[in-house]
Amino acid sequence: MAVYAFGSRITGQAGPDSDLDLAVLVAGYADPVALWRLADPLADLAASPVDVLDLRAASTVMQYQVITTGERWWAADMQADLFEAAILSEKTELDTARAGLLKDIQQSGVVYGR
Repeated sequence: MAVYAFGSRITGQAGPDSDLDLAVLVAGYADPVALWRLADPLADLAASPVDVLDLRAASTVMQYQVITTGERWWAADMQADLFEAAILSEKTELDTARAGLLKDIQQSGVVYGR
């Protein structure tokens, strides 16, 4: 359904050894072995190591990072737009739900009482 590039190569912070981070959005969940096998031919094309992430299987925070700081390189149809809208909504709900916890962490400087 869609391919995204994200990470240091997209934000302009890449070093000489930085890899190319790609996220794929497919119907359902991607096969982890297939993603792993895909990385080598993509690395040959990119002339750089490539990491491939199943965007649907990632955490809400990671999904949000990919769609807000990365670039969508390809989409088959409007399903990617709908997915992105859902992620923005989920991230807003998550931020609202954990606002008190984050405030406590910021004030106390500790996480999990440590």
